[in-house]
Amino acid sequence: MTESADFTLGQVLEIRQEELLNAWMNSVLLTWRRKYPHTAINEDLLRLQSRQLLDELRKLFSGAIPPEGWEPVPGSKIATLLYDFSVKHAKHGIKHNDTVLYISVIKQLLIRALLQDAPPACRVLNTLIISMDHVLDRLTVTLYDAYLETRERIIAQQSLSLLELSTPVVRLWDRVVMVPLIGVIDTQRARQITERLLEAIAKYEATVAILDVTGVPVLDTSVAGHIMKTIAAAQMLGAQVVMTGINPDGAQTLVKLGVNFAEVTTRATLRAGIAEGLLRVGKRIVPIKE
Repeated sequence: MTESADFTLGQVLEIRQEELLNAWMNSVLLTWRRKYPHTAINEDLLRLQSRQLLDELRKLFSGAIPPEGWEPVPGSKIATLLYDFSVKHAKHGIKHNDTVLYISVIKQLLIRALLQDAPPACRVLNTLIISMDHVLDRLTVTLYDAYLETRERIIAQQSLSLLELSTPVVRLWDRVVMVPLIGVIDTQRARQITERLLEAIAKYEATVAILDVTGVPVLDTSVAGHIMKTIAAAQMLGAQVVMTGINPDGAQTLVKLGVNFAEVTTRATLRAGIAEGLLRVGKRIVPIKE
């Protein structure tokens, strides 16, 4: 029998690895299958990563107890395993609490195994449990940090994609382009609107640009300032700008705020704006004769 002073968590992991691994996977997968029935979980990969993590814990606790304040070294195998695990499951939409569940389950299983296998009156049992608890808590923090980093990156990519989709530049006719503005216009979005409009003017050699603000919920001095800068940039490339879609309330607000669009051609509706734009390039819409 192992002497009380020589008892280690590494010994428990070496003897019980398969038993612990099976119980761990069964508990985690049972929860994930119930909560995410339409998510494809690679169970073989999950088992492989979990086995490797148990191996790393066995090595860590095979001799002396890890020092107080132990942290997983960035780039180490144990940190890399947790990072890869977290990134993969964050991309699959598994929530943060269910990702952290992965570590909390094995913590409970290890505590139970230590209590069952420890020699009578084991002098190091409390120290082992405290040390193991600290190590697994640090692994949980590492896992959570990787999850947050991945989710923030995914959200940033999705925001960029939505921003690009929300600012289309439409070629209506030869030398006529249109930008339908929808949603709130802030500094970042205004910069993108200007860039995309100027690129379209240069690409299509446009002489008329229609800015439709029907979908802009708030017209104030800030939004008007962004629009005026976009108009000035377009005019410097030789394009005439027709602005459409200002509703009666928006018009009154802009007048009260002292915003002046006197040098810009405006039309109440997009229909009227398109007719004006076509007229400026020598085109018009007429009925088809029988």
